[in-house]
Amino acid sequence: MSLALPALQNDAPSIERAAASLGVDATTLGELVQLALQPVLWEAASQAAALTDIDTWERGYCLCCGAWPALAELIGTERRRVLRCVRCGSGWSWLVLLCPYCGTDDHRDLGSLELGADGSSGVETRGHRIDVCERCHGYVKAVQTFTSNSAVRLVAEDVATLYLDAAAAQAGYRRPGDADAATAGIPRLAREGRS
Repeated sequence: MSLALPALQNDAPSIERAAASLGVDATTLGELVQLALQPVLWEAASQAAALTDIDTWERGYCLCCGAWPALAELIGTERRRVLRCVRCGSGWSWLVLLCPYCGTDDHRDLGSLELGADGSSGVETRGHRIDVCERCHGYVKAVQTFTSNSAVRLVAEDVATLYLDAAAAQAGYRRPGDADAATAGIPRLAREGRS
């Protein structure tokens, strides 16, 4: 039985049925299939990047595999924000004041949850922070870097910042938040026909 398509589409019922028939945990099976697909997705993303300018993609989800960004890299001294897909390694530029999930650009709804070294709110630590949206309650981890990470390093960075995921969940945020599936990842101005 092929689980590649259900894993790519986050088809939980299909994964659960397969896990039940195999007598294994559904979450574990889903994660293992995702890991098995990752090298193929890395190659697909690399080929897609050679064919198109992925950096100009204007949606909050990945152009190559459709996944939500796992984190944002704040690159260089100018801290250019680039959303990164951990599943395939793709990256695309994104405005700081724009939620990748619900598309809000209202500065009153967007902010950062910064953490101290002990995990408490307050002081930024190691160049890591959590960008949050009060409208959809979504979050994106943000990490400072001078150059964009490779796909393999990106996975390591995602794991190294799991404490940010825990802090965001504790504060009531989640990925991808409460985004409307019909408009998820589409900036407000694009939804209104303005760019």
